[in-house]
Amino acid sequence: MDDKRKEAVAAKKARKEARRTIRKALDAESASTAHELGLPPTAVELSASKSNANRPLPAPPEHLPSGSCTICLFYQYKEPSWTAREHRAALNKVHELASRYNVAGRGRCAPEGLNCTLTASANDMRAFCYALRSWDPNLFDGTDFKLEDGVPPEKRFRTFTLRKVDELVGYALDGVKAPSLHRHSGRHLEAPEYHKQMQEKDTVIIDVRNAYESDIGRFKPPEGGATLLDPKMRTSKDFPKWLNAPETKDQLKNKTVMMYCTGGIRCERATALLNQITDAEPEFQTKGVVMVRGGIERYLKTFPEGGYWKGKNYLFDKRMEQAPAKKTEEEMERDVESACCLCQKPFSHYRGQHKCAGNLPSSGLACAVPVIVCDAEECQDAATREPHRLECPLCVKGYQTPETAPDLVGQKRKLGLIARGGTDVVTGQRVAAGGSTNDANDSRQHQS
Repeated sequence: MDDKRKEAVAAKKARKEARRTIRKALDAESASTAHELGLPPTAVELSASKSNANRPLPAPPEHLPSGSCTICLFYQYKEPSWTAREHRAALNKVHELASRYNVAGRGRCAPEGLNCTLTASANDMRAFCYALRSWDPNLFDGTDFKLEDGVPPEKRFRTFTLRKVDELVGYALDGVKAPSLHRHSGRHLEAPEYHKQMQEKDTVIIDVRNAYESDIGRFKPPEGGATLLDPKMRTSKDFPKWLNAPETKDQLKNKTVMMYCTGGIRCERATALLNQITDAEPEFQTKGVVMVRGGIERYLKTFPEGGYWKGKNYLFDKRMEQAPAKKTEEEMERDVESACCLCQKPFSHYRGQHKCAGNLPSSGLACAVPVIVCDAEECQDAATREPHRLECPLCVKGYQTPETAPDLVGQKRKLGLIARGGTDVVTGQRVAAGGSTNDANDSRQHQS
């Protein structure tokens, strides 16, 4: 064996030994954390709770199933926003890298950043992530690329689609209405810290997902701990109005406010929105606003027996849903609180693209959110033949979303986030006295 080959073998052995040492340390730390939380030693998997931001990505596991793929979820906000020219360059670069590394999936690219759900081979996916970091290290070194290896091949996306949009999440907080993440984003808690915070009184926990997602799974804090609040959102656009309602503020005032969503992206803007409102309204204060790092997705990997989670995590990829890895089918069945909208049989799967036919009380427009139809043949047939019978739980109850949104531009002026001269620090847009905008990004790009 020549020297180079000996060196390669020794290096491989050293890496394997290092991984084994890290694994032992994490197992010991996991057992200690589980003991501190009053859980069995196997109930916490700390290695799953670690963010990949500003650190090397984990190596692919050995002996992955043949044909399996890796799924990657990530988002990255950009503040100040990309200029129009920079936005086009970002779109082109992500397309180029996806093609180079055989990445499929879908994403949204806005002036405020990038949000993607992707599949590829384990090595290609990591190469794609590292290529993004090489392209713009100041931005993507801090991205938490959430990787899941060994995903069955049938869950792989067939094509790559990247949409050019105005906003990553449809809160209607695009442009100058966007709260500043640099100044107002909530504090990230690792999954074990978040779990522990749910045990505290004077705490509320808000599900910032849509109601149809919450219907099949949500956190259930322990008795005497945090109080769960459901904003009853048909779409994310409802959230600012719900947050601005006097009754909501009464529930949040002088409380520690926890928020959660699927992977974390919705909490970034939602926590910043709440912190901006409390910053602008001295009479409305909280004891702090926090979110779980990596969202429900990472919490369930950290607590494979479920922790305080009940039900399933609704997903927007071909997996459709995520359940705690160590929960049995029988235990999952006991968690089901959702039901078929036709026969009311307990059921927790969204299948068949069925939509609510109810009308919104305020506008008369169709609700059209997903509804659950069970797998009974008669229900599936009825849903196809008589779609007008399908109604979501919110429409059945006649729920009306609050109508008054906060004056976000006025708040930003008050807080100095729209600087003297009228330039918004988040987007670079110039805001006229009456609230209209001129895209200062365009003037910035010509100066570059």
